[in-house]
Amino acid sequence: MLKEFRYADLLDDDVFKLVFGRESSKEVMIEFLNLVIDDRIIIDLDFMDKEMKTVDRDKKNSTYDMFCRTDDGSRIIVEVQRRKQPFYPERALYYSTFQIQNQVDAGASNYDFLPVYVINILNFNLDVNKGNPEVKTIYRLYERNAHTSLTDRLTFIFIELRKFDKTISELTGNILEGIYFCLKHISSLTERPESLRHDIFRKIFEVSELMNMDSAIRQKVIEKMTTERDLKNQMDWALKEAIEEGLAEGIAKGRVEGRAEGRAEGINETRLEIAKRMLNKGMPEEEVADITALTLEELRRL
Repeated sequence: MLKEFRYADLLDDDVFKLVFGRESSKEVMIEFLNLVIDDRIIIDLDFMDKEMKTVDRDKKNSTYDMFCRTDDGSRIIVEVQRRKQPFYPERALYYSTFQIQNQVDAGASNYDFLPVYVINILNFNLDVNKGNPEVKTIYRLYERNAHTSLTDRLTFIFIELRKFDKTISELTGNILEGIYFCLKHISSLTERPESLRHDIFRKIFEVSELMNMDSAIRQKVIEKMTTERDLKNQMDWALKEAIEEGLAEGIAKGRVEGRAEGRAEGINETRLEIAKRMLNKGMPEEEVADITALTLEELRRL
């Protein structure tokens, strides 16, 4: 099994935690965070408890992929998400509230909490950023017309890796772009590309290499990667079957109608039929919505 993979799949949230949520990976995380967060310099950080519980048992708890505190006390939450989720920005906002509340003691006379950053590494595009080509977007609280800042203590950073499509030969030496490339492709590589010469890439490849992990962590990583590979193969096959079957029916309907309206209707029905077949084959709703360009509401009406 080890021969199939040399480096870990960093887009799996559990694998990301296992690789980077360790003291031995702290130096890499500090360099990465300093590249992503551009309004402060992080000298050191501590990995903190990732499970956050509400005081109300009826409310939803949260478990971060990674949670750390910097040397100046700022809180940083890192989340990795491979597949599209509904209400993802709202989820990020909800996660941030725990770190605001945890800094303000009961009975405190002020609300002077230290900055909270929520960094989201996504393998899908956010609807709110539709039409924006930037891979990294930063959100804060601003007045709508004057664009004056309400506070600089709450920051949301979204890294949409689907928008990063450069090949290794197209990289120009930009370190952050090199990290994007590693996050997307490292698990499919057999060695570090010559063009990724900066020391941070050496460190990323070192901590991501399976043979450099202790046996327990390595086994967990391999199991996760094998499961993900099998799931992807199943989804690819389900997609292929659904498209072939759905297109055949849609084309046939368009020919029978013999009109532009009929062809348009046939195409729309084809999309719905393909979506239905994907759902019946067990593909996640968010994945089906992303592929067919249907909304989750339209899928649920099916």
